[in-house]
Order: sequence, then structure tokens, then C-alpha cells
Amino acid sequence: MNIILKQRMKDHVVIFWEKTQDEELQKLFPFSIQSLEEALKLYKESLKDVALSYGKVIYYGGKYIGDIWCYCIDEINEKMAMLSIVIFEKELWGKGIATRATKDFIKEVFSKYELEKIGAYTYTFNNRSIGLLEKAGFAKVETFVEDEIESIYFEIRR
Repeated sequence: MNIILKQRMKDHVVIFWEKTQDEELQKLFPFSIQSLEEALKLYKESLKDVALSYGKVIYYGGKYIGDIWCYCIDEINEKMAMLSIVIFEKELWGKGIATRATKDFIKEVFSKYELEKIGAYTYTFNNRSIGLLEKAGFAKVETFVEDEIESIYFEIRR
């Protein structure tokens, strides 16, 4: 499987923003960024040495297809971070690409940062995300309701 994780650049942020305005993607993922300007500002913050986020872009077959990143990186107190992954090319869903990218990225994050665990959550109705997290080695910790949507919290430990 020809999956490559590359450095995220400003052009990727613009493409990601445009692609994730898709109605189906908006229902499946808890996007918190409300504008392209906000996305670009967060990207600039992620370039700083003291950034609390770290991400890569996912290429498959030479084509940019999504992003994977950790946010809320805390190497001091909680020794954890949160994971997010979005494959915006829907025709590639269910092919194992996100699972492979997640496994590779998790290894990279654990070697780059002094973390004990990485958390992730998804909506309970997002079966593909649940399957991805389980296949990548995450364990279900709890189910909770936020903004009237039931979600599942997962963790993977070093």
C-alpha cells in the first residue's frame, strides 16, 4: 500500500478546508474550526517550537487524500495528546488506508514526544472510525454525550 505521511504546508490547509465543507463529512466529524482564516492561523501556530499540535498529510498513490494530527499535546502533566484523522476522498474509505496511516503516525508521535497515551473520540454512529481506532490498537474507554451527540472515547498507550 503506497501511503506516505508528509509535512503539512499552507496549500494543504486550504485544500483540506475546501474538501471538508462536504455535507457528509461535516456530519461524521466534530470539526471545530469555523473559517479558513482560523484554519490558517492554527496552521501557523503549529509551526512554532512550542506548538501543542503536530500533524501530517496523507498521500496515497501520489495524491493528497487527508490529514492526521495530534492536538492538546501535554508532555508534562497528563503525558497525553488527542488524535484526529480525516480522509476526505470518500472513494478511498474502507480500504485500510486510514488504519495504516494511523499506525505509522502513532509510532512517530510516541517516538517524537514524551507521551504515555493518545486519546481519540468519534461519534457512536461512525462505524468506520470506530473500526479504524480498534484496528490501530485503541481501546474503548467510555461512552459520553456532548452537544446531544453520543460519542466514544478511545485510548492507546505506549
